[in-house]
Amino acid sequence: MIFRKQLSRVLTAASVTVAFAFASSALLSAKTSSAPIDPDFLETRTVKLTQTVRLAEVPEGAKTVKMWVPIPTDRNWQRVLDISVSEAPGKWEIVPQEEGRGSFLYLDVKDPKPGELKVAVNCLIERQGVHFPLEQVESLPSFQAELFKESLNPAAPLMLVDDKVREIAAEACGSETDIAKQAVMLVHKVAEIADHYSKDPTKPHCGRGSAQDCLVNGGGCCTDLHSLFIALARAKGIAARMQYGYRLLDAKEGSEFDPGYRCWVEYFVPGAGWVPTDIVAADNADEANPYKWSSLGPYRVWLWEGRSFNLTPKNESGPVHTMLCGWAEIDGKAVDPLPGLDGSAPQMTRTVSFEVLSHDRPEGAPKLPE
Repeated sequence: MIFRKQLSRVLTAASVTVAFAFASSALLSAKTSSAPIDPDFLETRTVKLTQTVRLAEVPEGAKTVKMWVPIPTDRNWQRVLDISVSEAPGKWEIVPQEEGRGSFLYLDVKDPKPGELKVAVNCLIERQGVHFPLEQVESLPSFQAELFKESLNPAAPLMLVDDKVREIAAEACGSETDIAKQAVMLVHKVAEIADHYSKDPTKPHCGRGSAQDCLVNGGGCCTDLHSLFIALARAKGIAARMQYGYRLLDAKEGSEFDPGYRCWVEYFVPGAGWVPTDIVAADNADEANPYKWSSLGPYRVWLWEGRSFNLTPKNESGPVHTMLCGWAEIDGKAVDPLPGLDGSAPQMTRTVSFEVLSHDRPEGAPKLPE
């Protein structure tokens, strides 16, 4: 075993709530007396996970291969209880990212063997499924926008707040001024005007993840839809940011498979903090499910936050706008992270296998969207 980390205890729902409430209250005006909006903790799921990332077609004669491989780390609603690096092709270190949150396994491989490089990580992960009852909100404390400059940036690449975005946001929210209600309206608006390719197979399956592309195409991949939401939210002065990982659906347990990637959003509501939502999952959920919006199920793994950032250690290819399962550079040249136009697999791929060790959900409670 090359590396191992163990936590001495598992955080309970109560301790997570305390930490969450403390972080949220620090961002609110000292003058407000509004009650916090506490999330409902509806599910807890613990899985044993193996994640393997492969870099193919390393050319003969290559001098240096650098790889940045996102690995599961602690995050809101996620605790990594145990982790080990079981295979790596050369010198490596776990590096917290300075610009995009999360930790990446960084490898600097000198004189690599031609062919394939493989990195494998074993983890024990606990995730909680949460729902924020925003429909119960009647008044909100003040919002200090200066603390959220990055998450309010209207000129962010691929999430640009242009005139069309402002028009749609204004139409969706009308005269509503409450941030929580506006956010919910914008989530519904994206679901109304854009379809994920799983709902409409004619939509693009893998693109840049662009708000403008999403509007032109009427949908696309999850990053297209969530980029559109982020642009709409920022148009209304709502802080919003992107999260990346993948899903571990029950039907896949026990097999090795390519999970693809999955993104979702978090938007900031004063009194609640960062509220997670997967618009694609919610839109596909049963209409009768009372927890389909402003929620996030435990069926996923979080890897990193944000986009358009430089990696740590700094990569030579500049800010990374699109990344699926990691980043690689061969002799200073970036490996294309996307599949080929002919549908061929990207040069860097990921597979996972997992076992569900426990899954607690109150009897009779609706299942959170996957």
